[in-house]
Amino acid sequence: MELINDIKHLKVVVSESELCLLYVQAPDCGLCSIMLSKIEQVAERYPQARSLRAEIQVVPELAGEYLVATAPTVLIFSKGREIYRAGNFIDTVDLERFLSKWCENVIP
Repeated sequence: MELINDIKHLKVVVSESELCLLYVQAPDCGLCSIMLSKIEQVAERYPQARSLRAEIQVVPELAGEYLVATAPTVLIFSKGREIYRAGNFIDTVDLERFLSKWCENVIP
């Protein structure tokens, strides 16, 4: 997962990617650390999706830009349009099911 430290770069990547997974975490968040490894495992199975992570304290503007009110949060975008959102205890089975269907039906 690519670490993003700049909101401008994040917005460019999100808008230009056919499929982009963004993981948002907070500092000193035990759940964020646990979920990061689980989300990374799912993301590795879908190389079609650009996988990013951002720390809310480093890029605080993303909270307002993408309406992130809790951490951890996973957002998936297609060409800048949000198509999936999950927060807190992220259901990785549901996330993987979504990615599988999207990649199977939309991305050639």
